[in-house]
Amino acid sequence: MSGLLRVKLLRDLRASWSRFVLMVVAIAVSLTVFGGMLSAWAAIGRETSGAYMSTEPASATIVLDQGITPERMRTVTAAARTRPGVLEATGRTQFEGAVEVGGKALDIPLQVFVAAADDPMRMVRFDVGQEGSWPPSPGEILLGGDSLALLGVVAGDSVTVRGPDGRPLPLRVAGTVYDPSLAPSPQEQRGRGYLSATSVGQPVLLDQVKLQIAGPGGREPSRDRDAVVAAATGIGDWLRREQGLTVAEIQVPEPYAHPHQWQSDVLLLSLMAGGAAALLLSTILVANMLNTLFTQQIPQIGIMKAIGARSGAIGRLYLVMTLLVAAVATLIALAPAVVIGRGFLGTLLAMLGIQPAGLAAPWWAYAVILAAGLGLPPLMALPPLVRASRTTVRVAIDHRGTGSGASSTGGILARLSRMPRLDRGLLMALRNTVRRPARFWLSVGLLATAGAVFVSGMSLEAGADAISQEQAARRTWDVDVRLSGPATAGTVIDAVRRVPGVTRVEGLDAEPVGLAGPLGFPVTRTYPDQGHGRITLTALARDATTYPSPTILEGRWLYPGETGAVVISQTTRKNTVPSLAAGDNVRLFVGGRSTSWRVAGVVEERGGTSVYVTAEGLAAATGRPQEVNQLQVFTSGHDEATRDAVAAAVGRAVTAAGFTVKSAASISRGQAVDAGHMGPLLLVLLGIAVPLGVLGVIGLASTMGANVLDRTREFGIMHAIGARPRAVRRVVVAEGVFLALAGCVAAIVPALVLTWLMGAGLGNLFMSAPLPYRISAPAAGIWLLLAVLGAVLATEAAATRASRITVREALAYL
Repeated sequence: MSGLLRVKLLRDLRASWSRFVLMVVAIAVSLTVFGGMLSAWAAIGRETSGAYMSTEPASATIVLDQGITPERMRTVTAAARTRPGVLEATGRTQFEGAVEVGGKALDIPLQVFVAAADDPMRMVRFDVGQEGSWPPSPGEILLGGDSLALLGVVAGDSVTVRGPDGRPLPLRVAGTVYDPSLAPSPQEQRGRGYLSATSVGQPVLLDQVKLQIAGPGGREPSRDRDAVVAAATGIGDWLRREQGLTVAEIQVPEPYAHPHQWQSDVLLLSLMAGGAAALLLSTILVANMLNTLFTQQIPQIGIMKAIGARSGAIGRLYLVMTLLVAAVATLIALAPAVVIGRGFLGTLLAMLGIQPAGLAAPWWAYAVILAAGLGLPPLMALPPLVRASRTTVRVAIDHRGTGSGASSTGGILARLSRMPRLDRGLLMALRNTVRRPARFWLSVGLLATAGAVFVSGMSLEAGADAISQEQAARRTWDVDVRLSGPATAGTVIDAVRRVPGVTRVEGLDAEPVGLAGPLGFPVTRTYPDQGHGRITLTALARDATTYPSPTILEGRWLYPGETGAVVISQTTRKNTVPSLAAGDNVRLFVGGRSTSWRVAGVVEERGGTSVYVTAEGLAAATGRPQEVNQLQVFTSGHDEATRDAVAAAVGRAVTAAGFTVKSAASISRGQAVDAGHMGPLLLVLLGIAVPLGVLGVIGLASTMGANVLDRTREFGIMHAIGARPRAVRRVVVAEGVFLALAGCVAAIVPALVLTWLMGAGLGNLFMSAPLPYRISAPAAGIWLLLAVLGAVLATEAAATRASRITVREALAYL
């Protein structure tokens, strides 16, 4: 670049500094969001996989129908390790029971994992904190680190846990455990405890055989679930034939994936897509602003061409200008992107219950950020740059800075101007808004895109809120009671009805089931927490009112008292046999017994994997009398104090009737679990909406500033014929408002379509069903207000300048 062109570059930067600042801000904001999400996504896989694999998780868990002694389990697992394809085997058990602290029963259950005292912990491991050691001494228990606050205890406190047989186990909290293989306790509203088989002072039977199945090569665990299922069912058959053990279920979750890892992947990919869209919008915006600048400088290009400048030299001048904008924006965005990425990654890992080894992104993530920041703006600006650099002297002489011809819109406005009592200033502003159709549609398109994403994102939040409200509305009862085992319906319900404050009681039987897999064993995707991936069969009583018929996707709902028929949720079908349809036959293992059913229908259910039968149908299939293991209690008052008091009284009444209570708590706990699972989805929606909404406002400011600068000579003419400064200001501000309103109108249809598409996509990913279709009126109002306010603010400085331009300045302006 010659010295004269370098001087021109510096003077252009100085003369249009406000425009270049807006360009830098637009790119920096979007690049910050994109870079932050990219760096978090690039690192989260390493952290989640590393933390989860550090526990040496089991490929499969074979659940026995009856527990065996630790000594027998030691013999069985030693023999299992000699079987082909088995890397490691160990025996465990677990149970969930009510917990008391300081003599007060908590409404938070405690899930307890039990291992033999001499277990070498070569698989299904966990890290013990500094306060404790493994195995804990007799009478001691270790709690998950994130369970302490949930249960309201600290190391050294005493707790009482109800064991599998209902007997109280007084235990001292000896320390904490970090177990990244489980979802966080606060999110699941369930504490986690760890015991050795000798800690409880009584014999403990182990009923889980945990296996690591070898992958190709025989040294590393397999990542192929089908191969794991085949190997695990082979071991199950061996246990049945040669060890005389009855297999109740084979649990094979997604190999070596955290139960919430798919949520984090979708979350970050969605946010990164939003950041990429924002970056693309910002580069289009910058290209538009540069095109305006190049068009404004066509007379200067003609002069440079007349005195000997070549197209290549002029193109390099403007390319350097664009690269300077991109480089400054990239440098500004890099540090905030790193900070945001690390902060968001830390928050997300905490949500997953994982303590990160490091928050730094890999080197290639920073390389992609630099490449996007430095490469996209010049690439998008290349067409107008080339077009401007090839402008001939003749074209430059003929250039007048206006459109080449009158548009149909201009003709309409001209006819409107002949009508009396119409404000001429507003008509002029409207004419200026649509005078250049290409620029008008580009500006409106940017505003419409940002507005559509903003409104659709907030509308999806409304849809997610609708799910929470729908689930809360379906919980018409007040207290949930879970029993440790089945009970005769009439006896236990009569005992609860006599409790003061109880107005109605309904019972149901809900128990885990599995679909028949290879060799006739029930195979499920259940994770070690026994929650994620579990299929629950719910037997509904004839007079049940708490389970209204859900949305039917195929077939029909159950008839009262119907036998031999089952209704499944679409999530159950997706996770088991995707081809299953109404009218097909299916075999379910219920209580270790294989039963045959006809699929009456498939229902839509957001979250959970459920199977529904009638109480009469379950009794006929299993040969057992009608029983219940859950009670739904309606109370006279619906406040938390009444619910808690009734829950405690019901627990005592059921215990006095001879039944073991697993938990008795207000339904608020279930609502908290739903809120914990909806949190990531809401974070996705807000993370997409906010940065694009901010970018839309910046785009409006940038576009209006460029439009006002482009008409400096026009404003000079207005002053020359007597226009007052206030009138000039009013015209400019009105033009910005018209542009904002046009963008809002153009966003209506895209917002409706985008809300439907994103609701279907994210809903199916998170809960196997579309989100309820909702359009957020407050979001539309907020965006309209932001757009109009942004137009006023964007044009204020330029309008002030335009109102003060002298005729001499206008004539001197090229």
